[in-house]
Amino acid sequence: MKISRLFKLVICTVLTFPLIGMLFFTGDPKAASLQVGTVDLESGTLNVRSGPGIQYKRIGALKNGATVTVYYQTKYGWSQIRYNKKKSYVSSQYLRVHLQMNSSVAKGITDKVIKAQRKTWKKNYTKKQIYAMMSPHYTTSYIDKYFKQQMRTAGKDKNGNQLYHVIETEIWGYSLDTFDWNLEYQPKKPTIKYYKKNGKEYLEVSQFMVDELSGNHTSTLYLLKESTKANWKVYKYERNF
Repeated sequence: MKISRLFKLVICTVLTFPLIGMLFFTGDPKAASLQVGTVDLESGTLNVRSGPGIQYKRIGALKNGATVTVYYQTKYGWSQIRYNKKKSYVSSQYLRVHLQMNSSVAKGITDKVIKAQRKTWKKNYTKKQIYAMMSPHYTTSYIDKYFKQQMRTAGKDKNGNQLYHVIETEIWGYSLDTFDWNLEYQPKKPTIKYYKKNGKEYLEVSQFMVDELSGNHTSTLYLLKESTKANWKVYKYERNF
């Protein structure tokens, strides 16, 4: 009987110790895997505090672009980081936490938003129809710019509503390039940046384009996701020559 009890005590200790160790060293069970964060500021520096709130003591500051180890993020907008070899806190509002995304997932997202834009090229549509087709995958501010620059008037429908068609000779602007994920005609695959900031997810997909007609350039597509259940939406697009 004594041997049986001793055996159970040993097994219990072996199974429990790793969990105790994890809680002791990480400070929180959600910190099963460390992440990398980058300070993202428009100006100034980011305060580092001893606890998750402005009521806690300021123990330092981080410059824009500084890279830190992130243990976990609270639901109240604070991130626990490693600072001067100690666990400290910064506001999640000014911190990008870098995540991983498979290229096949990124391809599915970019293909979907490009397809939604290409649909507006097929025939003449009312302004309301164009917005309806694009709004699930683009922010309103982006659609406003796209509509203003890329669309022309094209008569009226049978009810007298103004129709619009894409400007066929418009190469630049807000019309998206197609990313070449399989390297059928471009020399390098698209690059992916996926991160979370202030409760929102962000995705940047960029590719160097060899184009004899318009000139070599790098196309970068910027998307955001307001919540886990929301669609990815394009909010910005750049071509750099």
